[in-house]
Formats: sequence, C-alpha cells, structure tokens
Amino acid sequence: MSYSLDPIQDECYENTAVLINKFGIKDDNRLAVIEQSVTSMLIAKASIEIPFENVDFNYYKNLHKYVFSDIYDWAGTVRKIDMSKKGTNFCSADKIEEFGNGIFERLRQNKYLKIFSDDKFIIEFTNLYCDLNILHPFREGNGRIQRLFLSMLVSSLGKRLDFSEIDTDELMIATIRSVSGDVFMLQDIFRKHIK
Repeated sequence: MSYSLDPIQDECYENTAVLINKFGIKDDNRLAVIEQSVTSMLIAKASIEIPFENVDFNYYKNLHKYVFSDIYDWAGTVRKIDMSKKGTNFCSADKIEEFGNGIFERLRQNKYLKIFSDDKFIIEFTNLYCDLNILHPFREGNGRIQRLFLSMLVSSLGKRLDFSEIDTDELMIATIRSVSGDVFMLQDIFRKHIK
C-alpha cells in the first residue's frame, strides 16, 4: 500500500495497515496478489463492456465499484481520511466531492477533449491526468481506475493508449515531478504513447 495515513484507520484490521476486505486477508502481500488477480480481469472487462457515456464523477466512482466490489465493501465510495504517498499530499478528504465534480464538469465543458488539436490535446490530457492523480478519491485502486478511465477516454476519441507499454518507473517519476508543476516529462510520455 505504502500510503502515509492519518492515525484514524477505521477501514483497516486492528493494529495493521491492511484494509478490511471480503476475503478476510490480513497480510498486505497476500492481499495484493488477490487484488491483482481479481482487478486485472475486471479492468479488461470494463474497458470492453462499459460504454463511455454520461461521464461524470459518479461514473468514475462506479468504475471503481465495478472493479473493486468483489474485494472491498466500500468500493466506489470516496475515502474519509487524508492520504499522501512519496511526498505527494492528495486532495483532502473533505474536498474530494467538490474537486472531483469540478474535474468532470471541466471535462464535459471541453467536450471530453474532442475539441482539441494534437498539441492542445496533450496539454489538456496531461492536466486531466494530474488532476485525477491529486484527487486520489479512494483508499485503494486510484492508479488502476485512473489508467482505466483515461484509456477509455482516449478510446472514445478513436485513439489508443496502453499504459502497459509505458515504463512504470518513468511514469512514476514524471507523475511525481508534475506535482511541483513540471509536466513536460508527462506530456512527452503521452505524446509518444497516445496513438
């Protein structure tokens, strides 16, 4: 998990940082293996079966519910605690709904990026990626849902983005740099991988 959390960890097993799950697994490594097995199949299924329609923050939350509801009772609901990771402070829990709704309203106003030419598209897409990263609305699974959603968005535009083709270390470094305003590495990654 490797998140830094506030002391209130009411969604974790007592004296652990392991999230309460439907399998009753109290070992972080074992849970990660199960999670990966379950979610990878559902992510692939979602990208094929869920239409990219009526897209708003509830749509985003429902993607999370679809992918994680076999593992967590709280799937699809926003976190109630503040979190950070690798020096990045994510959106405070009490601002998630407001920030999330704002992100998706702006996306709607921008016609889901359909109105932008290549260079402007990359800039706007990178901004959306950064906003969703800072939003980080869920206790777990944020990166997977973010990548699923962005791949679906790109696909709805007749383009292709396969995050598995992007070097994970390079993407992580670019994402960390973007938090301080340096988005150029991310833009280069997306320019190269959105086809």
